[in-house]
Amino acid sequence: MISEKRSLLLKEQAKLLALKEYKGIVKSISLSKILTLPIYIVDILTLNGEEHKVKINAQTGSVLKEKTIPLTKSRAKAYALRQHKGIIESVVLANKQYEIVILGLDGKTHSVKIDAEIDVLAQEERNVQ
Repeated sequence: MISEKRSLLLKEQAKLLALKEYKGIVKSISLSKILTLPIYIVDILTLNGEEHKVKINAQTGSVLKEKTIPLTKSRAKAYALRQHKGIIESVVLANKQYEIVILGLDGKTHSVKIDAEIDVLAQEERNVQ
């Protein structure tokens, strides 16, 4: 569930932004979170049959370029610890995703999954500069 105080782009706005990146047909649009950032993921089928995923910051409308800044293991761990304070028990990279298991200060075990292909916060920092 995404709850943000800042207003988010409408799906239609995200669709138009994605179609500026790739001309074609929008197959699907979904709103999710990567770390704490609300992201629209737009699947596009281009006129020549290629499929592309376009990730758009739902707050600013900036397009997150795929594979431009890969997420390092140390940054993934830092992001996971922002979500759950505690001790990291394990970090596994599989299927382009980190799974980090944390023994939380609350005594519970937490599993955090983070996309390893793109460091969203670093990408956002670069887009602002």
